Parts: sequence; structure tokens; C-alpha cells
Amino acid sequence: MTQENEKTPDFLKVKAPFVKLLTANYARIYAYIISLVPNDSDADDIMQETAAAMWKNFSKFEPGTNFVSWAVTVAKFQILNYRKRNKRSRLFLSEQAYDLLISETEKIQEQSQDRLQALRNCLQKLSPKDRQFIHMRYYDGASARIVAQKVGTSMDAVYRYTARLNNWLLSCVRRSLTAGRIL
Repeated sequence: MTQENEKTPDFLKVKAPFVKLLTANYARIYAYIISLVPNDSDADDIMQETAAAMWKNFSKFEPGTNFVSWAVTVAKFQILNYRKRNKRSRLFLSEQAYDLLISETEKIQEQSQDRLQALRNCLQKLSPKDRQFIHMRYYDGASARIVAQKVGTSMDAVYRYTARLNNWLLSCVRRSLTAGRIL
């Protein structure tokens, strides 16, 4: 594909969602890869190969479905190719151990998705004021001092309020997961 084609509105319309999804989920995809590959350098290479394969096959991804699950499936095939290329290495686990590791990693990832959805639901139950506070502290990454200045209170009050909200969110997530028998 030429550079000119990559700048066309159609190209951007099709690939912009991919870039947005990959950027938002890069760390989770990489965490999956690094959990199954013995060294960081190889994991980096596999992540690049995975991103390239996802880019090439993005037309096969169904919007509205779980992007991370799709990406992890692509990554799994890249990891299998890596293992085939490096069969003689003594760093690898047996096939049985590797299959068990993949199975357990997939379970953990599914549980993480459930926890994340429960957290999103619990965040929606907060008052707008509390959501704004959480947004300042965690999404914007504002320090307690900055939040205290913006809100007009002491840093100690910010810490107490943060702890209270964190405890409420933790309890809410646990209740949600227990109710759904996911925990």
C-alpha cells in the first residue's frame, strides 16, 4: 500500500478504530505474551508480530466483540510460531506444561475482564462528584496535593476520601462478582 493510500479518508476510517483499540489494550496483550515467553526481547518481537498480524487481519475482527480476546488469540498463534522456530532451546516448558499455562492464563484473563466490567458498573453507581474525584486521581493522575488545591481541602482529606471511595468500589466489585459467581 502506498503512502498516499494510507492517508486517504477510507484508510483512516477503517484503521483508526484498530489503532484506538490496540493503544487502549496494548498493556493487556503484552502482559499475556510476557507471561508465556521466557525473555523480554522475544516478548517484544512477538508483540510486534502480533500487532502486524492484527493490522493485516483487522477486517476479520467483528466490531462489538471482545478485542482483547481476539488479540490474545492472534498472540497465541504468534507464540506458537515462536516456539516452533526455537524448538531446540532449553528454556521452554514441556508441551503439557505449556498447554496448562495457556489454559490458566486464559482463565485469569477472563476473570480480569469480569472484574473490569464489574468495576465499570460500580463506577457508574457513584455520584457525579465521586466519579469526577476518581477521574482526577486515576485518569488524570493528579497528585493528592493537586486534587486538594482544586477541591479546596487538605491533602489528608483527599487521602481519606480516596480510601473511602476505594473501599466502597472494592466492596461493590466483590459483591458484583459474588452475585455473578465469578470471584
